[in-house]
Amino acid sequence: MRKDLNNIHDKIYKDLYSNKEVFIDLVKEMLKAPWAKDLTPDKLKLVNKSYISSDYDEKESDIVYEGTIGDKKVIFYVLLEFQSSLDYRMPLRLFFYISEILREYAKNENHKASDKSVKIPAVIPIVLYNGKKPWDVTQRFRDIIDGSELFEDNIIDFKYSVFDVNNKFTKEQLIEYNNITSAIFLLDQKIDAKEFIERIKAIALFFSNLTDKERMVLKHWIENTIEKDLANTAKEILDANKEEVERMVANNAFLLKELKEEAKKQGKLEGKLEGKNEAKIEIAKNLLDVLDDATISAKTGLSLEVIKALRKA
Repeated sequence: MRKDLNNIHDKIYKDLYSNKEVFIDLVKEMLKAPWAKDLTPDKLKLVNKSYISSDYDEKESDIVYEGTIGDKKVIFYVLLEFQSSLDYRMPLRLFFYISEILREYAKNENHKASDKSVKIPAVIPIVLYNGKKPWDVTQRFRDIIDGSELFEDNIIDFKYSVFDVNNKFTKEQLIEYNNITSAIFLLDQKIDAKEFIERIKAIALFFSNLTDKERMVLKHWIENTIEKDLANTAKEILDANKEEVERMVANNAFLLKELKEEAKKQGKLEGKLEGKNEAKIEIAKNLLDVLDDATISAKTGLSLEVIKALRKA
């Protein structure tokens, strides 16, 4: 289903979170960071400079934002990590990156040693990880320091945030979030083509908070991460109106699964559809003994798949 993610994920995610609105969505809606609650695009500036050391220049893609909260300058640092294997050196690597950011800042500010008011900006590291195994790398720097318990507060320490795309969020949670980042995560989890289409339909039906611009961002992400035929199908569904999408849903295995689950609970196929669909199903049941599937489908407007599922139940 997917293109070569090892070659494209860094660039695609860097493009994605270089969009200020999408980045704010990540830290405000998904991370729920208190410092981000009043953050707006006009208070952010994307810093076009790489702070990645030469040891890792082929493995990492970084985004650095400089922003203001009130009268304080804050530098946000986002490390995008998309390898399938875990890296237990991450706290140390983040320490190097943070040091490079602060070194650059200090060089530009040129603070004097006699300046008692010297302040440095905060650097907030965030790791995005979409590997299959759960991210069990420690999130505290002091945990990788030998004998850290002996030195109490005399050693440096920080904690980074991590988004474990495949293991931290369930499908239901991501749908409930109803934002651009959760839509991307929903599609980036380890799923097959059939489930991918089901999730596209869920986004089309339930992600009412997405703006037109965010829908364009989502389509761009799909175009660059999914095989062409599947990507085209996904975009067609996203472009369809709600009635058309609901018709598509009625014709696929997602609805059949719901109907079968309901049938198991009640001993008969009642379904969970409301209004006209519910009435149509009742009519179709009454016609099963006297008409063939194609005729029932034509008379009720229900798909052949639904009629066959009713007959099987």
